[in-house]
Amino acid sequence: MLPFLRTRLGMSLLFALLALVAWAGLLDRAERAVLPGTLAGAGERVLEENLTRAAALFATARTLNAAISVLQSAEVTAGVSVGAGVEGTVVPGQALDPINDLIERFSAIMLSATVALGAATLLVTAGDVYGFGVLLPLGLLLAATALWLPGAIGSGFRRGGQLLLVAALVAKVGLPVAVLATEQVAEGLVQPTLDRAEAELAAIDLPTLPTDPAAEQDRSWLERLRAMTDIGEQIRQAAGAAASLADTVIALTVAYVVKILVLPVVMLWLLGRVAEMLIGGLLPKRQE
Repeated sequence: MLPFLRTRLGMSLLFALLALVAWAGLLDRAERAVLPGTLAGAGERVLEENLTRAAALFATARTLNAAISVLQSAEVTAGVSVGAGVEGTVVPGQALDPINDLIERFSAIMLSATVALGAATLLVTAGDVYGFGVLLPLGLLLAATALWLPGAIGSGFRRGGQLLLVAALVAKVGLPVAVLATEQVAEGLVQPTLDRAEAELAAIDLPTLPTDPAAEQDRSWLERLRAMTDIGEQIRQAAGAAASLADTVIALTVAYVVKILVLPVVMLWLLGRVAEMLIGGLLPKRQE
């Protein structure tokens, strides 16, 4: 057998063997056996922690929105039923509508954040499963086949195999690395703001929120508000709390937009640039 044929056959067999090993999941098993924790596992944990926090903030925002809405409707009712002293002196709709709108927008942002984080978790999981399990074997098989195909057909198979190999590397390694890098940058850039704002949000006590849920679980917020002797004072307390609440909500919105949108886009752009450099180094340049 001619030397170049022997070399080509050896390369083809090597690519086919590696493809079989990858397709059988042996590379993934070796990773889990050798390493204390996989990159994908670390990325998934980070995303799940952020998803839990974002979902909790979304629930808090919806609760605050409902509380303020109930307070507004309760004051109007009290103004009609209680009479003098409240009606015509306090207009909560004008005082609390802006903060209510702000909280509604914040809750929409947090809902979008939970959806984005859930999608990112699925993407990292899929990359971990299919990166070396599907993309890598296909790329190796295309590369092995390209060794035996002449001209443009062989070049096309080789390029397709190289693209799949880069895609496998990006899916298996690049995505979790991008997630972990994003978290590391966010830890120093916006995490202190998030921790402080979340603590402030948890400490805010609107008058409409029940102080003893176990004792008053049978009474609605509207019923408790109607039983208050000074609805005007409750409205003024809510307006005072709303001032600090607005600053907290704005700080959380900015921090989460940076953490969930801006930083991931930057990391994905850098990942795309790295993948482009890898592809450019693997593929031959077109001759003019």
